[in-house]
Amino acid sequence: MYRKYDAKLKANILTIFAGEYYISNAQEVISTVLGSCISVCMYDPIKGVGGMNHFMLPESSVASEQYYSQNTLNKEQMTENAMRYGITAMEILIGELQKKGAQRLNLRAKIFGGGNVITKMTPGASVGDKNIGFARAYLKTEGIKIESENVGNTYGRKIFFLTGKNSVFVKKVALEPAVNEERNYMKKLLELKQKSDVTIF
Repeated sequence: MYRKYDAKLKANILTIFAGEYYISNAQEVISTVLGSCISVCMYDPIKGVGGMNHFMLPESSVASEQYYSQNTLNKEQMTENAMRYGITAMEILIGELQKKGAQRLNLRAKIFGGGNVITKMTPGASVGDKNIGFARAYLKTEGIKIESENVGNTYGRKIFFLTGKNSVFVKKVALEPAVNEERNYMKKLLELKQKSDVTIF
């Protein structure tokens, strides 16, 4: 993630990428570009705390099995899967919001992304559709109200989440470049992780 001043918005914008999240209890602008990925903007309108994540896939088989059977993920699994999976990204987002003072019963959400790359080579639901379905199902299961959403279709999105005001501005962008950017960024993160792994005996 990085922070940069935007002359048009006259504000500092913190940009997050696939596998990242950011929480704030101040008035800030969080931004990201979405292809088939999903971002959930979640906030407590009473406590004034808000945050956003950006995930690429709904879940891993190991993480989803443990979540649905025990409704929990251990710290090691959360760290390992945080870069990729919605099941972990949502748990982390809610947990970090609560650490900043948000009350779970007050939480509200807005969903963005899940663009569909049109292809005749991939049968069944697209990654975008699966991501959308996961986000809706997860929030319903957790009893968190979805106040609005802008999902699906055949275009990408650049979103700006104004924490404190809990408003989101959406700008349409070309889908395939956004999807490629997500994939390339994730590939670099995974390569960096593999190079930096250290085993201590």
